Amino acid sequence: MPFSEAPSCKTLEVIELRPATADDVDFMWHMLYYASYTDREDGVTLDDMKSNPDLIRHLDDWGNRTGDIALIAVDKTGRESRLVGASWLRHMIGHEQQDVTFVDEHTPELVISVVPEIIGRGAGSRLMSEILHIADGYGIRQVVLSARASNPAVTLYERHGFEIIERITNRVGTESVKMLRVTPSPQ
Repeated sequence: MPFSEAPSCKTLEVIELRPATADDVDFMWHMLYYASYTDREDGVTLDDMKSNPDLIRHLDDWGNRTGDIALIAVDKTGRESRLVGASWLRHMIGHEQQDVTFVDEHTPELVISVVPEIIGRGAGSRLMSEILHIADGYGIRQVVLSARASNPAVTLYERHGFEIIERITNRVGTESVKMLRVTPSPQ
């Protein structure tokens, strides 16, 4: 068959996951900007977000706290690698435990996000699967996350074993869901 008649094929993205390093913290702030829906708040900048006490807890002094675990998604499709997503787990301490999403000192909170242009292409699912696999390997029995109730990713979270345990009012006064994934105890 001549080339012009060959069926078209969509280029598959090559997404690699790697552990986050201290050099990734600025990118993780960008991912928190999307995960927290701050990008949808009129006039709120990334710098504004970095001083918001409801959000600082997710990255303040990142990597220096016991139990900080993070993955970075890297798109290797083009000539240059490009960071496209992140997921991380963090145990909340001190005043952070007063947040409505806190469960207990053994349950880390998960943050996950991908850049908007690759939503729906599987990178979020890969990040979720791998970070939960790592959590299981560390013997972490529960992981909590929160998401806007209207966030389409809630179905992704449910596919990965998260269940809605509470409907909460978020920092901007709209409805979010608090979701928990519990790993069954070994028999």
